[in-house]
Amino acid sequence: MDILIGSSLIVAFIAGIAALFAPCCITVLLPSYLGSIFRQKRTVFLTTFVFFLGLLAVFLPLGLGAAGFGRLFSEYHDAIFTIGSLFFIFLGASILLGAHFSLPLFTSHGVKVRGAGSVFVLGVFSGFATVCCAPVLAGVIALSALPGSVFWGGLYSLTYVLGMVVPLFAIALFVDKTNIIERLNMFKKRISYSLAGKQISLTVADVVSGITFFLMGALILYLAKTG
Repeated sequence: MDILIGSSLIVAFIAGIAALFAPCCITVLLPSYLGSIFRQKRTVFLTTFVFFLGLLAVFLPLGLGAAGFGRLFSEYHDAIFTIGSLFFIFLGASILLGAHFSLPLFTSHGVKVRGAGSVFVLGVFSGFATVCCAPVLAGVIALSALPGSVFWGGLYSLTYVLGMVVPLFAIALFVDKTNIIERLNMFKKRISYSLAGKQISLTVADVVSGITFFLMGALILYLAKTG
């Protein structure tokens, strides 16, 4: 179980980074974030933390809800692990094969950033907007449901949001000091390959999240089959 918990925390964190740099997310969250911190230059780090709390307000209830649902069916532990592992393997394979599916995206929030309260609301709206990263979000919700523990489900959600905001904290710390934003763009670089005559193009974030979910699925399947 320690292996599962440790691996799940790592996967949740990587998934958060991958979600941040997914095209449908980064185009919404990063401009909103930059717009908020550049209006609060003297309190950049605090503003980023408030933005993080806004994101957490969206994703924590999802994780807790999934964990509560998993707890209801904890008696079917082996079956849930097997189904979850197959889901992760399918999810990882679909991402690596270029199957891009997303939830509807709403980008118009109309929030004017004038203080901590508006930054928090902006984080909430950004959180709802980034729900468009359906594959990654589905994986994290599945992670939260597996252990049958509300505590661990909440912690996975917290780790997921940390994965999303750690790069933002890095921007906050080094903004105006280095080309940190340009360096973070490496996650948006594209990798292309051909499979059965079909050209598939993925971002680095896609490749990392796809491999991570696939390996996590294999680990969970092994744990399920070995008791």
